Amino acid sequence: MQGRYARSYEIFEKAKTIFPGAVTRARVPHVPGRYPIYMDRARGSHLWDVDGNEYIDWMSGYGCILLGHAYKEVDDAAVAQMRKGFIGILSNPIQYELAEDLISMVPCAEMVRLLKSGTDATTAAVRIARIYTGREHVVKWGFHGWADWSVADIPDFSAGVPQCTRDIVHTFEYNDLDSVRAVFRAHPGQIACVIMMPLSTEPPAPGFLVGVRSICHEHGAVFILDEIRTGFRMAQGGAQQYYGVEPDLATLSKGMANGYAISAVVGRREVMQVTPKGLFSSTFFVSSMEMAASLATLRIVRERDVIAHVWRLGEKLQAGMRGLCAGSPLKAAVTGVPPMPFLEFRLPDAAANERAKMEFFAETAARGVYFHPGHHWFVNYSHTDEDVERTLEACAHALKCAEAAI
Repeated sequence: MQGRYARSYEIFEKAKTIFPGAVTRARVPHVPGRYPIYMDRARGSHLWDVDGNEYIDWMSGYGCILLGHAYKEVDDAAVAQMRKGFIGILSNPIQYELAEDLISMVPCAEMVRLLKSGTDATTAAVRIARIYTGREHVVKWGFHGWADWSVADIPDFSAGVPQCTRDIVHTFEYNDLDSVRAVFRAHPGQIACVIMMPLSTEPPAPGFLVGVRSICHEHGAVFILDEIRTGFRMAQGGAQQYYGVEPDLATLSKGMANGYAISAVVGRREVMQVTPKGLFSSTFFVSSMEMAASLATLRIVRERDVIAHVWRLGEKLQAGMRGLCAGSPLKAAVTGVPPMPFLEFRLPDAAANERAKMEFFAETAARGVYFHPGHHWFVNYSHTDEDVERTLEACAHALKCAEAAI
């Protein structure tokens, strides 16, 4: 199959001599020899690799594309701001407009700090919590970027993280409040915050998120929801609006500007107002081009049926895949929530499970459907019913190939 991706692998081999790992992401390719590596262009819900192959893109730029690739209204707003000159030593008043929009949309937002990346936002939120509480320890669940504190408990990514950092970072079992309580009992009076994703592929049990917040407040800690993925996708106000729980702080990025690099920490005034006591600074934080893109994106989210569309197509995709998987010997399970669906393979034999999984994702790619084998996917506003139907056709064939692989 590498012939289908010949140009990708030609570039990949050359890049190994220049880039450690050959690419700017953590790891690639997903299925060696049977997956594209380099993208040429993207528009709407589709992308094209450097070999000219076209895909229905269910990764949506790893979630940062909420409206669709190259969305004209957003790009026009960014270009108009760029032509005015978009970065300097002075702040631009457009930041005030964007902050007002965030405050109007996100339930917990009373004050705002604008940054660039998801890691910027989560690291800033943790620093704010440490300043506010005067404590050092952090309890986390989920993926929060590549900073030392955020990968301290992830063996595959923790190389280079000092032991002293690992000693003050803890985690717990999702949907298990007793495990949260146990962490606080083990480190009394030391925990600054709990920072967690609202969900990954398993939704929160009723009362779980509210329960974590209650435990935090009982022990004087800050409760942070990492809404980098869920913000403006689960609901206009994110997962906190959808699940009815207001954190002390929340982090936002990805869909916030339809792919332009911007992020934010928002939260309660009492907690946010300690920010000037610490350093939260970067040359590029003041860039107004991304702010203009975010203003345009959020306006479209408010004025159109973006959220309803994403949910409807996600539900259609999940329902179709459940039908395909019913009775399959692969024991495949459709997981996640409709805006961020996923397919998990659960064969008891680990080697067979891996073969089936890789065969499925290689075959869907060969039929013009771009999934990620290891992380949930993202529906965007440009996806269509035809995209879903073509995807299900590819999945039906890929599941048969996966069954043959076991």
